[in-house]
Amino acid sequence: MVRLLTGLLLVILTTCCFAQQSGIDSLLQVANRTPLDKQSEIYLSIAQIVAGQNTLRAIEFAQSALDKSVSDEQQLAAVILLGNLHFRSGNMPKAIDSYKRWLMLAEKSGNEKRVAQAETALGSTYFISGNLSDALSNYLQALRYYEKSNDIQSLIGVYSGLVEIYDKQNNFSKSLEYNLKALAIHEASSDKFSTVTAYDHAGKLYLRQKNYSKSKEYFSKSLQLYNELNNSAGQASTLIQLGILSAESNKHEQAVNYFESGFRKAKELKILPMQASALNGIALSYEKIYLYDKAIQSAKAAESIAKSASLKIELEQAYETLARLYQLTKEPDKAKTFSSLSELIKDSLYNDRILKQLADYQLRYENEKSEKQFIEQQRQQALLMAELQQERFKTNSLIFVAIVVAILALVMFVTAQRITRLNRKLSTQKNELEQINNAIEKQKDELGRLNQVKDRFFSIISHDLRNNLTTMKLYFNLTSNPDYIPDESYKELSTQIASSVDNTIDLLENLLVWAQMQIKGVDYNPQLFSVKNLIEDNVNLLAANASYKNIQTTVSCNNNIEAYADIDMMNLVLRNLISNAIKFTEFDGSIHIHGRVDEDRTVIISITDSGVGISEENMQKLFSKSVNPSTLGTGNEKGTGLGLLLCKEFVEKNNGVIHVQSKVGQGTTFTIHLPLLSHTTN
Repeated sequence: MVRLLTGLLLVILTTCCFAQQSGIDSLLQVANRTPLDKQSEIYLSIAQIVAGQNTLRAIEFAQSALDKSVSDEQQLAAVILLGNLHFRSGNMPKAIDSYKRWLMLAEKSGNEKRVAQAETALGSTYFISGNLSDALSNYLQALRYYEKSNDIQSLIGVYSGLVEIYDKQNNFSKSLEYNLKALAIHEASSDKFSTVTAYDHAGKLYLRQKNYSKSKEYFSKSLQLYNELNNSAGQASTLIQLGILSAESNKHEQAVNYFESGFRKAKELKILPMQASALNGIALSYEKIYLYDKAIQSAKAAESIAKSASLKIELEQAYETLARLYQLTKEPDKAKTFSSLSELIKDSLYNDRILKQLADYQLRYENEKSEKQFIEQQRQQALLMAELQQERFKTNSLIFVAIVVAILALVMFVTAQRITRLNRKLSTQKNELEQINNAIEKQKDELGRLNQVKDRFFSIISHDLRNNLTTMKLYFNLTSNPDYIPDESYKELSTQIASSVDNTIDLLENLLVWAQMQIKGVDYNPQLFSVKNLIEDNVNLLAANASYKNIQTTVSCNNNIEAYADIDMMNLVLRNLISNAIKFTEFDGSIHIHGRVDEDRTVIISITDSGVGISEENMQKLFSKSVNPSTLGTGNEKGTGLGLLLCKEFVEKNNGVIHVQSKVGQGTTFTIHLPLLSHTTN
């Protein structure tokens, strides 16, 4: 259940929701007669006035304010209001874009407090969108500033956000840690910040402590103040919190009343996240009092809103509730379907975190082991130095005795010989120790490189391969319930399953080749080969894929053109590039592959498609080892994210180069330059 809405919604003006249209028209006329540098402020005021009546219209005025901004301060005010309005309307992607621009402007101005506020807004929005990792990152960035500046009010808000995230991750020790920090600050300093915010935070903190009487006391005070201020957004948020409190106190009929009151106010304000939260609360309360039909109706309504606004956490709760309700109403097929949908969202929220933790634990173990070896070597060196000092003391004593007693000269000579041997031994051991240290450094470097390979390997398995298999699992679960799937959907599902299987095979092939290359290296066996034959072999191999989308593929290349390279590597390169061209070319499109010899005696192979093209931003990332953009094809085919990286490494292994030219909507051309004759490789 979302409990973080109040912090964002308090900044939305609701007290002007009854402004008349004539007043707005008058302000517009004033704006048209006002100098350009002041128009932005007038449009921003109009947006604030209409926000309580018509969110979409308020967004239009706020966008106009942003377009007319002539200073960073005007831009900042406009993007903050735009972000809040998009959040309120349930458009989380646009809210995130606005808050990122807020963050950029704040960083540009060097104002740390504004930066922290932007990080907090992003954290709240990522959380409600179900992106827990980014939410945690933004909250922790904000926390650094608030702890340094001792901003008590903001600290409690961020602590509350961290409690919510660690609750979702089942990390109860961390959740309790931040909960106790927030509670301690409130109980010691609640008189130092604004009353209504203090009441909100106190109510939530005591609710998490299960101190229901204290929680209700503060929420009731908060609701009374919101009523006096005529702040509808605050009223809706507090009513939902009272509903949560009543439900946890097993007062479910009272909880329904609170949730319904909060829902009505959120609906009037068109605040979709609050509406989904309230409906999920109503469904859970109806379930507890055995009104299953009403519970299903409320859960489905929450599902619809959460889908439209991309609210993953609320959507997962709606699916989980529906699965449980259909199990209670003896409809196991529906229960299984919604349970699968719930598990799919849970996997996307939490499983990547578990894999990353395992990788971190392994790296920590390896580092600790290397540190222990280094400490042991230092201990051995200290023992040798102690032995040397002891022997030197003996030598000095013998020299003194030799001066006093001449007959001990022989003893001094023997001792000197012993010291020589010991120094030689120490020198040898020192050299061995240096060699061991060098070997450890090399092992550490190799461990770091292998750990990067491992992280990349886990990332690909946990994202691309896991997502493919999870998608196929979901499709098979859905097709196992034919009574709930229209006949016309079976063909589409079959096609999607086939596409997922093909993509999984491509991914596994590229993944195995890439992993072998990173860990063991690959054999390099260059030879002269026919460029045209190589192109035609790969075109024929992928002909079925092109035929499915009715793509016309043409090849133009002289029969006598030969290139000098490893033919197996070049087969993989051409297969990946032609496959990508098919994926990102629309149905009934075209692909042309051209081979020729350039003036500088270089073989050039170009693959040109009429597809969707690539943005400038993504072209910068195509051949990156750390970031490989992966997008859906025109037939919803999934990219593997490794293909282009393998293409670049294999082409460069063969003393060639690869580059790309593209415009969005106008197609893409990948060009490979290969040597015509053999020469030494690195």
